[in-house]
Amino acid sequence: MAEIEQMKAAVSAYVQRHSAGDVDGIVALFAENATAWDPVDSPPHVGSAAVRAFFAGTHEMVDSLTLTLTGPVRCSGNFAAFPMTALSVMGDFKLEIDIIDVMTFDEAGLISEMKAYWNMADARAL
Repeated sequence: MAEIEQMKAAVSAYVQRHSAGDVDGIVALFAENATAWDPVDSPPHVGSAAVRAFFAGTHEMVDSLTLTLTGPVRCSGNFAAFPMTALSVMGDFKLEIDIIDVMTFDEAGLISEMKAYWNMADARAL
């Protein structure tokens, strides 16, 4: 089972690497056979290649993407849940959305599942 501090460190790295546009760094946090739903009601991205393609595509669409934790990371068992805000900048257009991510970790402390809870109806143009 992943340790609480290990999961919190992975979440911190996830937020930092996203904000730096470090797709390789993001993917390194995920297990080889990980599954990511982003948003949770969309088709899943399964396996490293699909997870990489998803995050690379996300970063290619924007000039910058900044994630900011808006509350504490809460851990229980092999799960971590956390609230954050994503700020996407595309030229002069800025879009902000509140997200809750829930991650499941494997015994090596890698993310085996990620579910992102958000809806475009809640996005705010800035």
